[in-house]
Amino acid sequence: MGRKSRLKKLRREKELTRPQKESRRGGEFFLFEIIRFSTYLALFTPLIVSSKTYFPFVGLKSLYFMGLCEIVFFSWLILILNYPKYRPKFNSIFLALSLFLVFFILSAVFGVDPSRSFWSKYERMTGVLMWLHLFGFFLVLSSVFKKVSDWEKFFIVSIFVAILISSWALFEKAGIKDFKLSPRMGATLGNTSFLGTYLLFNAYLALWIFFQKRNWGWKIYSLGGIGPMFSAIYLSDARAATYSFLGGLIILFFLWLAFKQTQPQLRLLGKLIFIIIIFAMIAATILLLTPGSFVEQKFRAMGDRGRIPNWEMARKAFLEHPLLGWGPENYTIVFTKYFNPCLFTKECGREIWFDRTHNIILDTLVTQGILGLIAYFGIFVSFFYVLWKKYLKEKFLDFWTLGIFTVLFIAYFVQNLTVFDMVTSLMMFFLILGFGGFLANLKKEEKEEVQRNFIFKHQWLAGLLVVAFCLSFWQFVLQPARADALVIKALQGKNSQERIELYKKTLETSPLGKYQIREFFAQQSQNFIQNNLQKIPKEEIKKELDFLISELQKTEKESPGDYRSILRLAHLYNLYALVDQSKLTLAEKYGKRCIELSPTNQQSYWVLAQTKLYQRDFETALRLAQKAIDLEPRWLQSHKIAVQIAQFSGDQELARELAKKAIEINPDWEKEFKDLL
Repeated sequence: MGRKSRLKKLRREKELTRPQKESRRGGEFFLFEIIRFSTYLALFTPLIVSSKTYFPFVGLKSLYFMGLCEIVFFSWLILILNYPKYRPKFNSIFLALSLFLVFFILSAVFGVDPSRSFWSKYERMTGVLMWLHLFGFFLVLSSVFKKVSDWEKFFIVSIFVAILISSWALFEKAGIKDFKLSPRMGATLGNTSFLGTYLLFNAYLALWIFFQKRNWGWKIYSLGGIGPMFSAIYLSDARAATYSFLGGLIILFFLWLAFKQTQPQLRLLGKLIFIIIIFAMIAATILLLTPGSFVEQKFRAMGDRGRIPNWEMARKAFLEHPLLGWGPENYTIVFTKYFNPCLFTKECGREIWFDRTHNIILDTLVTQGILGLIAYFGIFVSFFYVLWKKYLKEKFLDFWTLGIFTVLFIAYFVQNLTVFDMVTSLMMFFLILGFGGFLANLKKEEKEEVQRNFIFKHQWLAGLLVVAFCLSFWQFVLQPARADALVIKALQGKNSQERIELYKKTLETSPLGKYQIREFFAQQSQNFIQNNLQKIPKEEIKKELDFLISELQKTEKESPGDYRSILRLAHLYNLYALVDQSKLTLAEKYGKRCIELSPTNQQSYWVLAQTKLYQRDFETALRLAQKAIDLEPRWLQSHKIAVQIAQFSGDQELARELAKKAIEINPDWEKEFKDLL
């Protein structure tokens, strides 16, 4: 590298890291520090876990993060009343995110269930409510923090948290019981896929810190952090994150050849290979989503077998609502409407409940339509535009900032082709977008604002903001947190009356996740009553079932396409019939409704067959059982139900015949029917 090139490199680095003169005091200093300290606290979100909540690894994390987002956002609103320099500046990333949020909200409003789209549920927490908080998080970060040193500190703290979680995951993998929090591993994130996505971000941030910092202490810290992070990703079998991280390093190498080598031949080679890789990735993505392609077949052989049937269902559903989709968080309705009966089998993964497609393109397409997908791509395009413009045209960025953050977003997108986002990955995504917003606003010269004492120019407006914060924090953070804890407390009710009171209190506290909580309570009570049917007075059983049925009927009215609630109603009425035969009529009604909602789902026919069995209509019960068999002959349970119905009807010969037909399909089932043969 010649002297002129070295001077040019140093000049670029100086521009990027140039400290700005800032002298905050009084109220400005106080609000700025609240925002900064709360941002630091937000980065500890992945560590939040509580066994006393409904979904220990998701709900409280999300509420903790949203609570801090509200503190940050409302503090910022008060700050910008007096200091225009903290107000958001228009740039391509801001525009892209705003457009995406607009389409996200429109898809929710015009979707099949706006309430579900807004609130989401404790298991996911990724509805409109969360995205509003994320957008506020981005606005504040990109507007308030104007020095690279601020961002370096945020990234260093995030890396520290990631190292802690990586270490936890490695201890968990080593079999140390005290560190095992979930059967699905994943340390404090509860799932190896979520762990992999989170660590993917931080591994690249650590790599950036390594090249950004001149102090060898920080270089050792960052490079030392990559080791446990990648080890945790690889050993936890987070394959999508593993391949994406390694593939990203390969792309980074060719970018380095293209822009950092002095030999023209190597630079040309790097650019050509980089372009080839990008086109190859685009082609592979298209082929992955193309039914029957060799890429899809290869993925089917090596990946989760439930993914491909899900993608097939998503493609069908998209054609029904192509413009704005079914609405965020509404894939659960799509899933049951287009249910693939093979999902019960080993060949299709044996997982029969999905609320995500496990592919960011199809998930966005089916829930937000083509407009939402274009807007989502726009976020990535805007980020890349800022990076490359600042590097090539404005000469503000050093190569490693360009290369690492380009590769990070490519790797993140690629691994999301087989997984989906949760609060931890979305937090990291928006943290990096905030950094991109900061880079977009970076100017060679920025006129310093004349400082003055902090005086509220609009005291009444600031007061309104404080009131708005209190109301928002109560409604969207504290109340959902209380309801989350009450779910677990309700399950510990000692008798029917106590359970009902706790159920009511939980459902009245917050609407977040109300559909799922109602169905969950119904399932738990159903199991308890079935196991203690002879011990519980009939009046208590009726009272508890009446309450549960009334709650599920609210779901039926509010979200008519919610199959799980209708299925649970059919089961509850079948159970109710054991103490009141008149309820069989309603059991039949909801069994038929199940078939209407999900005609290819074996569960619909099983529950109605049970009703017909109680009505002693054995012929119809057998016909329903046979329909379930016809949907997917490779599923043993359908055959066993048909045999049991034949036995209940007293036709042992038919039972043996049905058992023999089952064994013809799979000889390994012979032991299941040995008493009949």
